Amino acid sequence: MIVDTIVPYHKKDRALLNYCIRGIRQNLDDAGRILVVCSQACKEDVERAGEIFVDEDLVVAGLNSQSYSHWRWLWYWQQILKLSAADIVATPYYLVVDSDVVFLRPVKLFNPEGKPFYATATEYHQPYFDVFWQLLGIKPNREYSFTVHHMIYNMHIVKEMRDRFRPEKPWWKNIVRYVEPQPPWNHMSQVNEQETYGHYIKEMHPEEVNIRPLRFENVNVLPNEEMLKKLAEHYHFCSFHAWARGG
Repeated sequence: MIVDTIVPYHKKDRALLNYCIRGIRQNLDDAGRILVVCSQACKEDVERAGEIFVDEDLVVAGLNSQSYSHWRWLWYWQQILKLSAADIVATPYYLVVDSDVVFLRPVKLFNPEGKPFYATATEYHQPYFDVFWQLLGIKPNREYSFTVHHMIYNMHIVKEMRDRFRPEKPWWKNIVRYVEPQPPWNHMSQVNEQETYGHYIKEMHPEEVNIRPLRFENVNVLPNEEMLKKLAEHYHFCSFHAWARGG
């Protein structure tokens, strides 16, 4: 099954964009169009990479990257963009890959029945699940984490889930209200779109959840070709987060 792929991109990952795109093209047979969602300032980076530029400020009606000045805003903005991608893709499923992620080995996105595969992690952050309850009125059964820096989304289920967000309309206002830290969480992040969607389908659409292991690692330096070859001996993908690199 061929799917549109969304890559939310920020200039902090400029040194990684080509690695990210190459990893998708070489290792994900199910990936079709790659839509790189970013600011106008990064358009030339996308054009040089030969992929489709999507102006992030035109994705969500009534909201853009400058809507809030709070230092946590861009964290929530990229989550809203990922869930808003359901409105711009042309395929029933879409893949989101963070621009600091590099796939190193071939990875199948769907099982033979056409249902998506999901990798899992061990991360646990209680506020994500407190907010899950506040957004959806559902208590998740948290057996594992879905925070693995990429995810397959069912476009129709994303829209269904967004419609259930409470109490504000439009749906994204329910995420915006967490931009300002609330006691006792202070500066900690409170919403995670991967945990939210993953645990939503786990509770409401269990037929969508097919778990399979992938080996991955977070690396705190920028990669080069030799490093990627060595990492490929051990991992399916790696993430090169700017915060881990001191960026």
